[in-house]
Amino acid sequence: MKPCAFVVILIISLLFPSIQAKKGKHGKKRADWDLLEPMVEMIHKEDKYLPSEGDESKKDKIVPGANPCANHFCGWGKECKLNEKGKPTCHCATECPQGPIPDPLDRVCSNTNVTYSSICHLYRERCRCRRDMPSCTNPKHKHLHLQYLGECKGKHKTTNLNILTKLALLQVMRDLKKRQELYGDQWIQLIEEAERDDHLKHVYPVIWKYCDLDNKPHDKHVSHHELIPLTAPVIPLESCIEPFLRSCDTDSDEKITLKEWGKCLGLEENEIFERC
Repeated sequence: MKPCAFVVILIISLLFPSIQAKKGKHGKKRADWDLLEPMVEMIHKEDKYLPSEGDESKKDKIVPGANPCANHFCGWGKECKLNEKGKPTCHCATECPQGPIPDPLDRVCSNTNVTYSSICHLYRERCRCRRDMPSCTNPKHKHLHLQYLGECKGKHKTTNLNILTKLALLQVMRDLKKRQELYGDQWIQLIEEAERDDHLKHVYPVIWKYCDLDNKPHDKHVSHHELIPLTAPVIPLESCIEPFLRSCDTDSDEKITLKEWGKCLGLEENEIFERC
């Protein structure tokens, strides 16, 4: 497959969840994450809540006769154990659930392009490295995360995505408007303006997509977790977009600001403006 065609397919694949956006009961847009949503929410919760072993059980209410670990959340790659005071604490998993014969369908690919037997195995490695345990295979794995489902595929040649991405975004906006699924009067107005101005065709879609991604939570930053629903189903195409997205995060804080996003997609600083 030619690089240009490959990248176009990649971009459309990444943007496909946006086309499936639905309007909720009160007019709010709800992303249709299908079966990925529970997985993403658990991973997000795990990263957001990383207490020390001394305080992680403070909010737990111990019911006499009940297992204190029963309702204690630890996240992927971790397990709950009772400390010397009988309080539930989270530790890196000793074993990951697995049948007698490992299921190839459980395999996942990390951001280091290494295949793990399951999500549990991947996040157990990160847990070990974050706690500086001898079983950690690489100190850099403190920043390990899920890249996509399935085993890692070979790296593909990456081409310049700026123009192709803008064109793909513009087409998605057009399609959503045509289907009356482009929610928000401001975006309808902007796409109409862009249709009359060739320059704006390359600016407004970039701003729109950033606002579309920044939703869980809406904090003017796009995190890796907010990108997972877009990238996880893509599997073999992911290796082409990963270096591109990483290059957007200029300060390496694992979050992409609107300014970083705009510059990464070739916008001038005076073209980047807040719309969400």
